[in-house]
Amino acid sequence: MRVTYPRAFCLAVVVIAALSPYGVFSQSSLQNRNTISGFVFGPDRGRIEGATVELVNEVDSVLGRTRTDGAGRFTFGRVPPGLLSIRVLAIGPYERLTRRLESSEISEVEVYLKPRKSNVARNGVIFAQEIPEAAKEYYEQAVSDLASERVLDGTENLKKALAIFPTYYYALDRLGREYIKQQKFDDARELLQKAVELNSRSYNSAYSLSYANLATGKYEAAVEAATKALVLDKNSSPALFVLGVSQRRLRLFEDAERSLLRAQAIDRGATPEIGWNLALLYAHNLKRHDAAADQLDLILRSNPDVPNAEVIKKLIKQFRESSMASK
Repeated sequence: MRVTYPRAFCLAVVVIAALSPYGVFSQSSLQNRNTISGFVFGPDRGRIEGATVELVNEVDSVLGRTRTDGAGRFTFGRVPPGLLSIRVLAIGPYERLTRRLESSEISEVEVYLKPRKSNVARNGVIFAQEIPEAAKEYYEQAVSDLASERVLDGTENLKKALAIFPTYYYALDRLGREYIKQQKFDDARELLQKAVELNSRSYNSAYSLSYANLATGKYEAAVEAATKALVLDKNSSPALFVLGVSQRRLRLFEDAERSLLRAQAIDRGATPEIGWNLALLYAHNLKRHDAAADQLDLILRSNPDVPNAEVIKKLIKQFRESSMASK
């Protein structure tokens, strides 16, 4: 399962807390009337968080883009009539998938991704260990619990699996990621560090460790872990985002700009936090107020329904005025 954690903590001033990382619809959808929702699963029936899902029409035009939430769920509202498809973009070890459907299909749509044949070993999806049966049973029960949103039961069963077999890679990785969702970042760091030491080819573990390090202010360690994640998946916009924010905290401003711009190009505007952090970098560190205003303007154009739009407009005006005053 590919993971991403774009909203678990606040990285900047008050506006960022109100910026949603999920996509919005184009203006052509304003007259739409139906709803399509569903879940994205991996081959093991685990729900995939942070997958980019697009709604496309019969001529392959993108009508809307969103991301799956922590339960692997996506929703498109006000959907137009006609021949439509759900497209899940390639993510980590999984292939891109397109499922054609009718807009009248408003019940839950289940989408099952297939592993990329060339990436299975590279991203650490397969990791062989001799696991005691009792530990394996606790882990499998934990996976079932978490898929059914029984978080406390799932967490306890992962702990029981690790009590029996402390070097159980999958249990370390999964419990570490669950702790991130619960914002127990120090506990997550400890578990994920062990997971990375056991399996250095896992994108999930490396990226999750980078995020936990960033959340706890361990910026050099976050850079190191994010760099490892990018070796495994060079086009990971979440890892580039963590790398760029960490580099900015370390005052490596030019490196931070390169990382964040690359993340933005790959992400294609789906995550406003990338643009917001570029705006902070330009405004407060590189003193390029026009560039900061451009980034905030891009957020509004890509996400016209973003919360606090009026606050963002005021910031754009202030940055434009600061730019003119400095000329």
